[in-house]
This record gives sequence, structure tokens and C-alpha cells, in this order.
Amino acid sequence: MLGKLFKYEVKATARIFLPLYFVLIVFAIINSFMSFNADDFSLPQFITLTLYIFILVGMFVASLIVMIQRFYKNLLSEEGYLMFTLPVKPYKHIISKLIVSVMWIILSSFSAIISILIIASREITLSEIFSVLNKAWNIAYSNHGVSLYHFVIQMTVGLIVSMMTGILLIYVSISIGHLSNNHKILASIGAFIGIYTVVQIISGLIFIGSDGHGLIFSLAQQPAIPFALIWAAIGLSAVFAAIYFIITNTILNKRLNLE
Repeated sequence: MLGKLFKYEVKATARIFLPLYFVLIVFAIINSFMSFNADDFSLPQFITLTLYIFILVGMFVASLIVMIQRFYKNLLSEEGYLMFTLPVKPYKHIISKLIVSVMWIILSSFSAIISILIIASREITLSEIFSVLNKAWNIAYSNHGVSLYHFVIQMTVGLIVSMMTGILLIYVSISIGHLSNNHKILASIGAFIGIYTVVQIISGLIFIGSDGHGLIFSLAQQPAIPFALIWAAIGLSAVFAAIYFIITNTILNKRLNLE
């Protein structure tokens, strides 16, 4: 059933994002033929570049809006009555929406990178870009002695966990806000700010400590301090994500207050 929920969620959101990706790449190709020298810059170039930037920013704004809208509308509004008549546990609804949200954020990021590379191809080649990245990596490796494989794995895991934690923070904030009888949106915003503030305080106490002898001090003896700290941050972020998930699932399971 989780697979069916995933397919339904992808189908419902793809009609928003796929056209955005197509338009973004089209404008990137158009801008790749433009010259951005100050002496040659014209009104048409300004318009196409401005539209490209608006589409690029709008793509990520759409990711946030769709993420919130799909969770709220499908599970906490009138549609929730239909969704919760399905023989599916609430946690599966959360997981399906979480996976699809992460998927679109990743695809949006790849689309943004590809579009930027298309525009930059007029001034710099891919081989030059890879050459710069290779030099940067060699410097990092000589300083910290961490393999490229380790780095890629760590960054991939870190980005995915970070995205999931951020999305689940939004979900738990909306769920808590929906427990309020009045001003649910304001309550959700207040919950978000409150939870975020508490998490930052806890993270600060763990990593820095009240006396300056927190986790950073403990890891200072490690040969690859930045990478050890990143793994620690990933682990803490995963703990917070699990807490957000449990609270959200509990509210949907036992304290659901549909409109």
C-alpha cells in the first residue's frame, strides 16, 4: 500500500514540477547564447536572465509550498476524511509524502545545477570545472586525509538526513498547530519557531557545552575533525527527525482534529 501512496503522491505533484524543470532548462539554453558583458548587455538579455532567476527561485519556493499543501490538505483538511478511510496506517502517509518531498528537492537541485552549467558553458568548459574541483579535493585530502569515497558518502547521507529533518519539522509543526481550535496557521508557525529554538539550544549545549567543553572539544583530538563533527551532526539531526516523526504520527493516530 505504501507503494500505491507513493505513486499517487508522485502523480499529483509531477504535473507541477516537470513543467517547471522544462521551462527552467529552456531559459537556461536561451541564456547560454547571450553575452553578459556589460558593453553588450541588452534589454532582451536582461528579461531572459530575470525570468530564468524567477523560475529558479520559484522552483524551490514551489517545493516548499507543495510540501506544506500536500501534507495539510491531504491529511488535515476535508480530504483527510477520505485518506484515513483507506486501510493504511498514518505513518505510511507520512513516509510517502516525506519520500516524495525529498525526491522533488533533489531533482530540483539537480535541475538547478544543470541549468547553471548550461549557462556557464559559454564561458567555461566542463573539463575546467572538474579540474578546479579536483584541485580543491586534493587540497582537502592533503589537509584531512579523508578519501573521496568517504566524503561523497558523508555528504550524501548528510544532505538526505538534513532534508528529511527539515521536512519532518514542518510536518510536526503543522500537526501541533492543528491541535489548536483557533488560528491553526499561527499556532503552526509558533510551534515551528518554538521547536526550532529549542533544537538550536540543545544542539549548542551538545556541541559547545555550557562550559565550552562539549562535543567539539572532545573531537578536537581526532585526525579529521571536520568529518567527525559532520557525522556527529548527522546523528543528532537523525535523532531529531525520529522525534518529529513519532510526534507527528502520534497526533495523526490519536489526536486527529480534521476540519
